[in-house]
Amino acid sequence: MGNSSARLKPLLLPAAVAALWLISGWAFEALLTAGNGRIPIHLASLVSPDTMPVRIKSLLDGSGLVLVAGLTALAVAAFTLVLLPDSRKTGTRGALFLANWMSVTLAAVAGSAVLAVASVLAQWPLGRAQWIFDLLGPSLLTGAYWGVAWGWVPALVATFLSAPASDGAGSHLPEKRHAARVPEEPALTARVRQRGWALGAFALFSAAVMVALPLTARDPSQPAPEPAATPTPEPTVYGAAPVGAALSEPDPLWCTGEEVESSIGGWDAATGHRAAQITVRNTGTRSCTVQGYPDLDFESSDGWVMGITAVHGGSHMTEDPPVEPVTLAPGEEAAASIGWRGTAGAGMVRVGTLLVAPYSGTQRQELEADIDLAEPGYLTVTAWAPAG
Repeated sequence: MGNSSARLKPLLLPAAVAALWLISGWAFEALLTAGNGRIPIHLASLVSPDTMPVRIKSLLDGSGLVLVAGLTALAVAAFTLVLLPDSRKTGTRGALFLANWMSVTLAAVAGSAVLAVASVLAQWPLGRAQWIFDLLGPSLLTGAYWGVAWGWVPALVATFLSAPASDGAGSHLPEKRHAARVPEEPALTARVRQRGWALGAFALFSAAVMVALPLTARDPSQPAPEPAATPTPEPTVYGAAPVGAALSEPDPLWCTGEEVESSIGGWDAATGHRAAQITVRNTGTRSCTVQGYPDLDFESSDGWVMGITAVHGGSHMTEDPPVEPVTLAPGEEAAASIGWRGTAGAGMVRVGTLLVAPYSGTQRQELEADIDLAEPGYLTVTAWAPAG
């Protein structure tokens, strides 16, 4: 049992490397899928390097991708075993850990190089010679970064499972070192044999990658097969709320949104400044009051709510009257003015709908209004006054 355990120990590091190589590529895809486009691809690759670059994935179907990824992971694992240092000759555990980590990093670069060469073969002949470097460069950098970012994990595990020559700053006494040399020869021979087998496995898996990728790759000159047509759902449009947040308890005498009819007109412009007038007419059967400032919100022509702020007060072309209650008998009107500077140029998203209520907390009415304001932006609105 003890001999079997000793023989399996050197395999722990390459096995962990192969598993993490595959997990990293899966985690990269999982992050992008879970983020639903909100996680930048550069951030995802920083956390979990994509061990199967996008350009190679575009050449492979599902089964081909699994095959090539698995063979590459085995190649990286085999080359890790080739580079794995002898724990009995490394010295302290700190030195052994760094040596293990470097072995993992170099093996990851070698595996990425094999994958990049296989992708060149799959797309040969290339249109331009420099495209070879476009394929090799990103793969090698990804392999090196993966080794630095993730390689310390299996290296740390392997370090604690190994038995370095010493754990302290001092060295063994000369007579002990001399006594230990006698049984080292068989172990050294086994280590050389193990490296030879690992090097042969690396060559075998590398050759398999270079054969499997071109055989399973799609013709790069042909477009990828179109997925089965599925109905595209209508996008969800987030418009402004039909009722604004109430700022205070409404007075029973105030005109509600259902009792008035809103309109906009009186458009004016001068030297980049704009102005218009909002009017509410009492269409109810009772007299009611408007007081203070209108409640406004804004939507684009596509129905999306916009980040426009209504600021109470006058502007270059409007004057804010005193805030006083305005009582409207049925059929009577009150007015407020809006002013702004045009900020939406050609092709920019601009205000297409103005939502108006006598006060915040009652029903808003939608008014078609082409206002050249882009978000973020603001306009001024004056207090209600008798229309005249």
